[in-house]
Amino acid sequence: MDKNNCFKNKVLQKLLICLLLMTPISGWAQNVQVKGTVLDATSNETVIGASVIQKGTTNGVVTDYDGNFVITVPTDATIVISYVGYLTQEIALNGRQTLQVVLREDVEMLDEVVVVGYGTMNKSDISGSITSVSGDKLSKIPTANAEAALQGMAPGLSVNFGSGAAGSAPVLQVRGVTSWGTDNSPLVIIDGVPGDMSYLNPEDIKSMSVLKDAATAAIYGARAAAGVILIETHRGVNQEPKIHFSAYWGMDDLPKRMDVANSAEFIKVRKMALSNAGIAENRWPKYISEYERDPSQFADTDWQNEYYRRANMQKYTVGYITGDKTSNLSLSAFYSTTDAIVVGTGDEKYGFRLNSDVTRGKFKIGESISYSRWEADLEASSGFPSMYQVTNIEPIAFVYDENNEGGYGGAIPGMGMSDAANVVGFNNLVDYTSGNDYLSASGYLQYEPVENLVFKFQGSRNIYQGQTRTFTPTYVLGAMKTNPRASLDEQRSKTTNDLLEFTANWNKTIKEDHNIQALLGVSQEESKYSFIGAFGRTFENNQMGVLDQAQEDYTVSGRNTRSGLRSAFGRLNYNYQMRYMIMASLRYDGSTRFAEGNKWGFFPSVSAGWNIANESFWEEMKNTVNTFKLRLSYGGLGNQSIGLYQYIPTLTSNTHGLNYPFGGNDVSFGYAITELPSANIKWETTIYKNIGVDVGLWNNKLELSAEAYIKDTKDMLSSKNISLSTGFGSLTVNDGELRTTGLEFQAIYHGKSGGLRYDLDMNITHYKSVLKSMADPNYMYEYGASRTYVGGEIGEFWVTKTAGIFQSEQEVKEWNEQNGYEDQNGVWRGMQPSAKPGDIRFLDMNGDGMLDSSDKVKVGSGTPKMALAFNVSLEYKNFDLLANFYGHFGVKRYNYTKFQLQRMDQVFNYGKDALKAWTPQNTDTDVPRAVQGDPN
Repeated sequence: MDKNNCFKNKVLQKLLICLLLMTPISGWAQNVQVKGTVLDATSNETVIGASVIQKGTTNGVVTDYDGNFVITVPTDATIVISYVGYLTQEIALNGRQTLQVVLREDVEMLDEVVVVGYGTMNKSDISGSITSVSGDKLSKIPTANAEAALQGMAPGLSVNFGSGAAGSAPVLQVRGVTSWGTDNSPLVIIDGVPGDMSYLNPEDIKSMSVLKDAATAAIYGARAAAGVILIETHRGVNQEPKIHFSAYWGMDDLPKRMDVANSAEFIKVRKMALSNAGIAENRWPKYISEYERDPSQFADTDWQNEYYRRANMQKYTVGYITGDKTSNLSLSAFYSTTDAIVVGTGDEKYGFRLNSDVTRGKFKIGESISYSRWEADLEASSGFPSMYQVTNIEPIAFVYDENNEGGYGGAIPGMGMSDAANVVGFNNLVDYTSGNDYLSASGYLQYEPVENLVFKFQGSRNIYQGQTRTFTPTYVLGAMKTNPRASLDEQRSKTTNDLLEFTANWNKTIKEDHNIQALLGVSQEESKYSFIGAFGRTFENNQMGVLDQAQEDYTVSGRNTRSGLRSAFGRLNYNYQMRYMIMASLRYDGSTRFAEGNKWGFFPSVSAGWNIANESFWEEMKNTVNTFKLRLSYGGLGNQSIGLYQYIPTLTSNTHGLNYPFGGNDVSFGYAITELPSANIKWETTIYKNIGVDVGLWNNKLELSAEAYIKDTKDMLSSKNISLSTGFGSLTVNDGELRTTGLEFQAIYHGKSGGLRYDLDMNITHYKSVLKSMADPNYMYEYGASRTYVGGEIGEFWVTKTAGIFQSEQEVKEWNEQNGYEDQNGVWRGMQPSAKPGDIRFLDMNGDGMLDSSDKVKVGSGTPKMALAFNVSLEYKNFDLLANFYGHFGVKRYNYTKFQLQRMDQVFNYGKDALKAWTPQNTDTDVPRAVQGDPN
């Protein structure tokens, strides 16, 4: 044999032996097929969808409809059986091929861990008012907006969607109004750092807690008066790497459209209105006779169908998560796009989030980095709500006209039509866009020198950059809506928020009876804001829309501001045998928004709880009522939501020709005080009083919670009118009080039937906010039919009361003889001297014989008497279903658009109700006569 070949064979043999030795022993073990059934320990029912995995591998199956499973594993393998809500079991096979697995409920899991300020607590230990929401529920709601996902999820938390236009975000409010005239939005904390939910992907949320009283929110002091929303995003855990992908597509549409007149109906009502006004036909607008002669030369436009559309939305999320005992990583990215319901509008969002943690001995470090970009094509508006504008346009006007500059129609020249703008054309022609970038980066260093004592240093920076661009080209949108000079307005802003915090947490259990948690911390925040804007008009053409091409009216504006907050805070929790609990918090805040002597505010709070179900005398009822906890809390929170530099005189340069001239040129800027300083203003304080009860039945299968609260805001920052001789109209002072009272109830049932698991969640909210006092005791704010005044509820609706319609001249005569007043000359003045048959009869509620705003009566409030939410979550095998229902009851809304459509004196379009207008032949109606100008 060749020696070389012999040598090669020996080498190959040795390599083969080495490879065999390196092969895991399990590779030599015999694989067997293991069969089994998974049962519920309490009901003995089969558990469908339970996970059965070979330990240390990804080899696994799930149980079928009958709770059975079949898995092929080595004879000496260990299998892990798990299911949500049950204790995980590990079973070493030791050669067995048939198993019956009994899973028991995880009782400790039912006592969920709740995120609180600067830490976590078991729900059973909390004596304040907190509502927690699982991120699993939020991630299943098809929306790219985290705020929208919160609707109906927590009692006391309201989500107001506003216009719903592209680029707009919902407004959150916790337990109603906290202050009148300042910001009522809650403080949002994301992974320990103040943040903006508008840029947060709902699928990144692991858990959310709403802090609703002073006892829980006081640890955040200055900005917590309106409540706090704590959000914890997903972080890596000790598990095999997992990749997650989700996608959804949805539609959005107007739930209701206004019922308006078509062209023929519009002409009919216009003729009635002009005739009743005594206007001769030869003075009527030309379009009436032209329409009757040839309707085909006019349009029959449904402007709502032209302006609104069914919107499509889509969103995609991909995530990666992994970890081991010493490090973890979570990375996610998302993209969403929405074609909004208004033509020509929509938005696009995308971003990523990175969370990681590393533990080395007694040290732990980690970071959270997120970036989001939000671009939007916005709705160009003349200042009125879009529905109001859309329904005002005459249906006889054309949407498009190729003969007009821009290609859109409008009022026809020489026809006497109104000047209602073609909002379709205006919105499509005006280039109104926004682009916003949000970057949040935070990191922490944690050190545990001894067991249960943790020091943590955290720093963060949030950067928000926004820009808007509005280019209005030259256009013709009818006879009276023209723009001969194009204009461009560009604005850019940047906000930077820096935070440094140091905390020390200590936890100790003494003799298994006394549980103590203590927290001490200090923090410093700084916010910087810069803005620059530029405007120009008249461009060579509509394609030259850049600022340096503006030929006229070019202006530049800008400003820079800076503010800061320094704080010291602490909290002490004590729990005795899970029966008695007490929590005390305090925060000492110093703000740059106030003058020396008033910069600092001290805000303490305390809460106590008693879980009666853990008393010895409750043992016989423990299996039925496992939790019966009473809670009581009291404390104060501060509000600094006022403008910057209000305690010092504000100077403005180059105001009203104040510059110093010489030889026809300005050689020096002039300055003037434009705002009177409010040197004595101080912290606004909100005092919370809260009482609650929590009940858990059948190992918390049914959870009940009820709360009542009073929220008193004192030293409210308000505006006081001062003598005009000072040169100023108002001054900011601390001289207002507001009280909000409310009730909340929540019931959650966790159930299962065979392979079906379900959660039923109902919550009810009621609150009422009353303005108790203001600096001006006669203060009243009116906007349309809405009125807020001292002693009244916030946002009441007041209207003039009516008593039917005059049916004859005799009724009008008798009414004016019985209702009126004598003037200074002793002459009787009837209350409605210009009324005619078909006009509305108005009531004089104060008896002075005159009709004015003092005769208006309260008809309700914009605050619901009750908000009700009902949420259903179903899980079956690998399928789940989530249904959310939310509604307001006992609430009034003033529909200004409908009011405009029902006005019989206008020259714009009408609602269908106008066809029921009073005539001598149609007297059985509640719609008054149509009359141009409405002399009544």
